[in-house]
Amino acid sequence: MGARRVGTWKDALRRATDAAIAGILPGGVGLVSILAQVDGYLYPHEAVLLYQLARSSPGAGAVVEIGSYRGRSTLCLAKGARARGGTRVYAVDPHVYGTEADLRENLRHFGMDGIVEPVVLPSVEAARDFRGDVRLLFVDGHHEEASVAADLDAWLPKVVPGGFVLVHDSTDLGQFPGPARVARERLVAGAGFDAVDRLGSITWAKLRGGADPWLPPTRAKALDGLIRSLKGR
Repeated sequence: MGARRVGTWKDALRRATDAAIAGILPGGVGLVSILAQVDGYLYPHEAVLLYQLARSSPGAGAVVEIGSYRGRSTLCLAKGARARGGTRVYAVDPHVYGTEADLRENLRHFGMDGIVEPVVLPSVEAARDFRGDVRLLFVDGHHEEASVAADLDAWLPKVVPGGFVLVHDSTDLGQFPGPARVARERLVAGAGFDAVDRLGSITWAKLRGGADPWLPPTRAKALDGLIRSLKGR
């Protein structure tokens, strides 16, 4: 059975374009089939960033994603987690729009259902039940400011020293005021983080501590500039 796809010919064209771009990015070849087949809102260089962080970021613990939709970003994280070995991905989403079946079907199609555990709960409730450390937290749930702040409040204490926190749709490229305001106020270098940067619509921050100074590669910055110029940002 193939991946679950929806939408119009425009969605198909966007998937094909994203896949083609990913194919020429360092580390993006392995994501081509995901981006070509799975719907979602994730630029190709953002997909590569998620893969790189799930594969290579330091520390021990799980990868946690808040907001999975049909699994485009989930699969990129899972691909990196599988390459690293020994890391589980928890995909937290209440699926109020009825996308749980699509997510699970896409996970099976790409052979990632043994790596990813869908958690069909609201984020804050899932955090109360979660036991263990998190080395990578990707926040892409409800975009109201209070919800984004609540996600960080619930999950940030579980992220290990040296771990990474990412907030999607939090830059001028995303144009969502809630995530942007929370990221601007909470993900600040010197306020518990030793590195903060942006790529595409993602703001990422690395918590202080940990033995490994590893930072994600930034070779996709040129593409980021091109996308911003095309969108007039």
